[in-house]
Amino acid sequence: MSNPTFYYFDGRGRGEECRLLLALAGTKYVDTRSPYPMEQHHKDLATFGQFPYYADDNITLSESVAIECYIADQLNLAGSTSAERAQILQFATLPNDFYGPYYIHFLANDENGFKTFREVIAPRFLNKLEAILVKNGGTYLVGGKFSWADVSIFNLIDWFHQQRVGNISEVIKHYPALLSFYKKIGEIPQLAEYLKNRSQSEF
Repeated sequence: MSNPTFYYFDGRGRGEECRLLLALAGTKYVDTRSPYPMEQHHKDLATFGQFPYYADDNITLSESVAIECYIADQLNLAGSTSAERAQILQFATLPNDFYGPYYIHFLANDENGFKTFREVIAPRFLNKLEAILVKNGGTYLVGGKFSWADVSIFNLIDWFHQQRVGNISEVIKHYPALLSFYKKIGEIPQLAEYLKNRSQSEF
């Protein structure tokens, strides 16, 4: 059996959560990092002509959440009941409600937009996340056990720490339960090893 191949740009972006899940799997994979903009031969290869893209002996997939779902299911992290699967999926898709507004302001270099993001948009969701995490005991988000939901929100908090433009890293400092959760998830041995060795990137 050949090793899986994961295709994305040389950055975190929409590909980092897939890499975190692959790190948890502990299996070797080919981390193909393409220059930006996407090269034509990769456009021809990928299902919809865009990254991220994943291929193994059984399947080829585009769309980050679909790839994450597939890998998480292989790890038994995608839920064991229909209710758990739906709850996990809501946390797996939530980060897009942060990324979309942020990158609109990023591309426009809109400081007023960043201010709205810091003071209105991000707190609206983070307040809810903090309360859910506290209600669930502070360790896991769904079902009292580690799941894809936890990896997704870990990656979201990591994204807040990474961003320099718009000063949004200051926002996450007001959420102690989420910060404690972030620290604990980051100490999982496979993730800690990956995080220690991953390369720095601009996005």
